[in-house]
Amino acid sequence: MHRFAFSQESGAPQAPQPRIRRTGRAAIALSLLLVALRLVLAIVDTDGSSLFRPSPYPSCGSASFEPPESREGLCTVDEHTGIVVKNIVDRWSTLHMPEYDARVLTWTTTGTHVSNWHDEPRRFPNGRGRLVSLEVEIENPGAQPLQYGPLIARSPLPSYRSHPPAELALPIPAGGPGEGLSVVAILNPRGAPGPSIFGQVPIPPHSKITGWISFVMSLSESELVGLPRSDLILSLVDENPNYVGIIRLGKGTRP
Repeated sequence: MHRFAFSQESGAPQAPQPRIRRTGRAAIALSLLLVALRLVLAIVDTDGSSLFRPSPYPSCGSASFEPPESREGLCTVDEHTGIVVKNIVDRWSTLHMPEYDARVLTWTTTGTHVSNWHDEPRRFPNGRGRLVSLEVEIENPGAQPLQYGPLIARSPLPSYRSHPPAELALPIPAGGPGEGLSVVAILNPRGAPGPSIFGQVPIPPHSKITGWISFVMSLSESELVGLPRSDLILSLVDENPNYVGIIRLGKGTRP
């Protein structure tokens, strides 16, 4: 997955360069070694006896998770961080994460200026971009207060997190086969509806909050939101990269 982050306005701080995952020969060799090690660990029990432990979840690449069926549920994929569990639901379903529940309520788009547009002038001609904002509802089903998302500074300057709490995957090929484009959530966005879902007070037990998550992208990319294979990707509160929640924005029937 290729991940992009772009700034708003000329007064914004220097934005990080697009975080693109590249695979070289050394990386490929290391990946193969890690896969082999995981296979060994999967078939050797703690007492040294041979014991095959298949994953409790099917592969995300299996036919049941691909069109036309594209069913909801838990599946796994092998990524550079290890085996990642993906919790997938459709547009009008509630995403039940280990720490919270989430629903997408609506989304909106508006024009914005991309300050570092010279990095990709064809994507953002003369700095013209779009700010896509999704309104989400987060519920705390637990017995303790829950702090959802990063404690963002109350600053007028847009910023990004090294581990993004949310991403927006789009149906655009990028890089090698099977790779797509993912836009990272921007914190403290200018011109976005409010309040942000991030930085709010802790959610009391069995209560919920609503707020917005925003993304900077090109005009053509913004027109893909809501189409098949456009997904909102949410991280765990503890930022564990080996479990993510996915809400398919382009699939599901409104109840």
